[in-house]
Amino acid sequence: MSLRPDLLAVAFAVAALAVAACSDHGYGPLDEEPGADAAALDGGDGGDVSADGDAVAGDDTGGDGDVGTGDGAVAGDGDEAMDGDEVSDSDAMADGDEDTAADGDSETGQDWRSSLAICWTDSSCPRVMAIGHGGLWNVSSAPYDSDAAIAAAYEGGMDGVKIDVRVTSDNVPVIAHSSPIEIYESLDCYGRKIEEMTAAEVTSCHRVPSATETFQRLDDVLGTLRGKMVVQLCVKESTDYGRTIEEIRAQGAEDFAFIELSTSDLQNVVPSLPGSDSVYYLVNVGSNLAEVDTLIDVIQNPRAFMVEIDPDVDLGDLVATRIHPAGLRSFTYDSAQVATVAHLQGLFETGFDVVSSNAGANDVQARINANQSRGVSPP
Repeated sequence: MSLRPDLLAVAFAVAALAVAACSDHGYGPLDEEPGADAAALDGGDGGDVSADGDAVAGDDTGGDGDVGTGDGAVAGDGDEAMDGDEVSDSDAMADGDEDTAADGDSETGQDWRSSLAICWTDSSCPRVMAIGHGGLWNVSSAPYDSDAAIAAAYEGGMDGVKIDVRVTSDNVPVIAHSSPIEIYESLDCYGRKIEEMTAAEVTSCHRVPSATETFQRLDDVLGTLRGKMVVQLCVKESTDYGRTIEEIRAQGAEDFAFIELSTSDLQNVVPSLPGSDSVYYLVNVGSNLAEVDTLIDVIQNPRAFMVEIDPDVDLGDLVATRIHPAGLRSFTYDSAQVATVAHLQGLFETGFDVVSSNAGANDVQARINANQSRGVSPP
């Protein structure tokens, strides 16, 4: 791929952005440059990406769906080496009691990183978790939503990733944020609309600034993530929910893939879609806490397992008195690229069970700190 220097300069300048929440369709500019607390991701295509000093393979996606087989790779089936300690599939809580909801299922080899049935859908689970928004990405080597960013998130110890989904003209779900495609997402496909392109055309588009990372099909990404991490799917158009649900079911991904949507869409769009009762949903209420009551008291969809609330909302005792008793867990997305460990840890401490962030390495450390303070092992 030949890149014009002037366009590449523009792309790099605009690419230094934090990605907005699923309900938002644009990108938001950074308030400041990433500091020492931001994730350190270095190296070119195919090189190792470093997260807090741990080696992460930037473009290393192994065969048979294995992610990250390079230096610092993490063991398969959801097992992870953190700080030199080997994590087993079924670790006990600090009090010595075996807690499969929080730690894993020794019979299946699954844990909370690979199965929504373990902790994610159990409101009594004390474990907090971190999700990489677009993966563990950076603007120089691991583009947002790319395979490299997803691999880095896994190797960096994240519990899951959030990626964006759109559907092509030939009815194939692909991983794409914007339509038309923005210049900071792809130079060779800038201005083209995903819904007017075939899957073959979309997957030939290169992600800025990589010469090798291209847009992916959803089925391929689900195959890669199986047994590794859970995945949050931000379906950009409500008309594409049905096709996305169909793909989740076709890939047997119901236990590790979930869809983010609005309260209104859960109530008015989803119930009529085939197979919608077999997929899990994260319901985004933003700052409108009245929608929590609607979700719990009116909609009562048993597949809604988590509620997303804006990070600056005062939760009070809402989680303890309403959300957890209703069988739901609480989630927030902090869009700051330079969010500190202390700030992200504070979100866990105010009541959020899951925090999604662009500052992936700091999110992982904040999760570790919060779990250690709760006596959850491994943190």
